[in-house]
Amino acid sequence: MTARRIGNVNVDIAIEMPIDDGFPPEMLVPDFDPAVLAANRDLLIPFCINANTNGFKLSIHTWILKTEHHTILIDTCNGNHKDRPDFPLSHQLNLPYLEKLAAAGVRPEDVDMVLCTHLHVDHCGWNTRLDNGRWVPTFPNAKYLFSRKEYEQWDPKNTDYPKQPFNTNVFDDSVLPVVEAGRAVLLEGAHAIDDELMIEPAPGHTYGQVVLKVDSRGERALFSGDMMHHAVQILRPEWNSGFCDLPELARETRRKLLEHCVEKNALLLPAHFPPPHAVRVKAAGGNFTFTPE
Repeated sequence: MTARRIGNVNVDIAIEMPIDDGFPPEMLVPDFDPAVLAANRDLLIPFCINANTNGFKLSIHTWILKTEHHTILIDTCNGNHKDRPDFPLSHQLNLPYLEKLAAAGVRPEDVDMVLCTHLHVDHCGWNTRLDNGRWVPTFPNAKYLFSRKEYEQWDPKNTDYPKQPFNTNVFDDSVLPVVEAGRAVLLEGAHAIDDELMIEPAPGHTYGQVVLKVDSRGERALFSGDMMHHAVQILRPEWNSGFCDLPELARETRRKLLEHCVEKNALLLPAHFPPPHAVRVKAAGGNFTFTPE
């Protein structure tokens, strides 16, 4: 994907980790039925399924939004030098992420807002960087926006929510240092960044996941986090990922947001779709289909 405009909003991307060989489908989407691939082969291959492995192609990336007043990052991937004993994909990485941001014209000090749609391992790792043995905010001038409910779910002191092993250490090295530096803003309910950018709750994948909706000069977009991991979930919105905490609510939220994309002709920009990373959703009977864009 090349940089694009959605009304007054410039949108670019920094890809931390492309996953081209793909995940085994059943690992990511446990309900996956190969018959869906057979019936939609031309739609799914080569866009989001590897023809050689039949694996799900993915991308771990940050969306970059620039407006007249803001430089905003949505989700900050895995991060470098993070200890992730239960999630090898993210363990002790050393990737040129900041160079990817620089190539998009973004220096850490330019960023004034970081939105984490949720606080899973691959969405908040670059919130912090290692500096002389301490974790410090990577974006020193930014306010970091977290859902309060999401923050509460992953706070190790809070025993009211489940804690998944793959998220071990994430709160301590990628969230708490931001809070201690006074850079965190905990959101409750919907939150307007300005007249064109609205953060809204989208629970199900986690207890406090949020999405960002853009409505600018008649153009609309939805930055959907992990509402879905893979485009096959547009064809079958009842299929959750294996990482969804609230399965029934995740299905309900996914369908609701897909209906929003159809009704408003909103461009869908998830956190993990491979190039071109964005799709236009269309109604298909009682379900949905899509066109990469």
